[in-house]
Amino acid sequence: MTAVPARDGAWSRRKVLSLGGRLLVGGAAAGVVGTATGCSPAPDNGHRFVTRPDLHPPKLRISTPARGTGPGRIILGAMVPRPEQAEDVPQPGRLIADDRGEPVWFAPDPPGTVSMDLKVQQYRGEPVLTWWNGEMIAPPGYGEGQWYIADRSYRTIATVRTGAGLHADMHDLVITPQDTALLMSYHEVRTDLGPIGGPPDGAVLEGVVQEVDIATGAVLFEWRSLDHVGVVEALEAPPPDPNQPWDYFHVNSVEPEADGTLLISARNTHAVYKIRKDTGAVVWRLSGKFTDFRMGPGTLFEWQHDARRRPDGTITVFDNGEAATGEDRSRGLVLRVDEAARTADLVREDRRPEAALSPNMANYQLLDNGHAFAGWGGADGFTEFGPDGSVRLDGKLPEDMASYRTFRMPWTGEPADAPAVTARPGPERTTVVHTSWNGATEVAAWRVLTGPDPRSLRPAREAARAGFETRIEVPGRVGHVAVEGLDGTGRVLGTSPVVPVSQAG
Repeated sequence: MTAVPARDGAWSRRKVLSLGGRLLVGGAAAGVVGTATGCSPAPDNGHRFVTRPDLHPPKLRISTPARGTGPGRIILGAMVPRPEQAEDVPQPGRLIADDRGEPVWFAPDPPGTVSMDLKVQQYRGEPVLTWWNGEMIAPPGYGEGQWYIADRSYRTIATVRTGAGLHADMHDLVITPQDTALLMSYHEVRTDLGPIGGPPDGAVLEGVVQEVDIATGAVLFEWRSLDHVGVVEALEAPPPDPNQPWDYFHVNSVEPEADGTLLISARNTHAVYKIRKDTGAVVWRLSGKFTDFRMGPGTLFEWQHDARRRPDGTITVFDNGEAATGEDRSRGLVLRVDEAARTADLVREDRRPEAALSPNMANYQLLDNGHAFAGWGGADGFTEFGPDGSVRLDGKLPEDMASYRTFRMPWTGEPADAPAVTARPGPERTTVVHTSWNGATEVAAWRVLTGPDPRSLRPAREAARAGFETRIEVPGRVGHVAVEGLDGTGRVLGTSPVVPVSQAG
């Protein structure tokens, strides 16, 4: 399940499936240029592939084509927030695509589950993919599941869970340099709501942050919001149904600090907290009812997500609300926070090109080249901004689909399986070959091998990779076909099985 809040923050119940993803640009090589396939029957909102009929990933709709974008791929986690309204929606799952919206890797979600927050991190000195999979609880909008870590071949190498009998929430997982994981959970407890005029034993969801050793599962640290942040700080009203626990805090990101403290974002208090790991005490609050900082012009935020510390000491935040701008559009913020003087000043903001508030979810990422990348969460879509705020890429998922976060990050995929290939007779005594390799990010071209039998194959033609699946015509009617995936230097990365030419079609 997931929840979609109204503008006033109220939540309504929605069932959820899932979707996740990432983008990539493929290279080209000398030879005959191949043709991208992947057309879907009406409506045109998802891909269909000859070589992988089991995959039906969504088509990304690129409204502003890529122009001088940053390095790396686009990685996003998405879902189907309103399946009762959706028709002919593509498969939910984890997706990798390029700046044109063409898939590179796609993994459908297990039935009845949601995958969220797909991203690249470092584990044991190597780049890995991490994501959450589980079930959503709505209202108020949190998850019960577990996290997965996969290597470059897309094989799961670790599963991460919270300890103390709690379920891992989907909002965030951060792998530390010590190969531990910071993650969170939502825990229903009874507490005194007298300070806000409520009952002495009201049902409340407290936010729990844990640090877990990935290899052993041991809980190394735990922080519970009710021990340090009172319900009086909430800006989300208690639900009208007394049987529904009040999500007064809604923790949605955690970030390790260089001094050993943690930054924690709490959506429903409109505040970012710096906490000590030894005592759990709050060092300061940024924004919210009881901010410890003089908030400069344009720095106030509300219903925020994704608070991160940058190497230069600034803090980035995704501002879901409109408190500082008065406009119906969400934005990403870069804040200079002087902890000694207790001042916060605006360094940069990137507002959504179209007027739209993100009612939930979303993220904001600064890239090393000075660009910024925003995923618009519940308002759907993603945008890359140049250093001057110009739009360098803008796109959306199909209607009725949305993403939690969207990233641009480097990733090299080396799938363990072989390329897929099909072949059939073509027009004018040719043979039509379709080939793909799900997740192989470095394939620049394809070499087609043909022959009368599996033991007599010879190179017949090369073609540049043209999307997830490439269509190649080779001269003559042949009996058997295989393909080799080539990198930009012509090196063979992988070879498909040998297949007979189908006489159908």
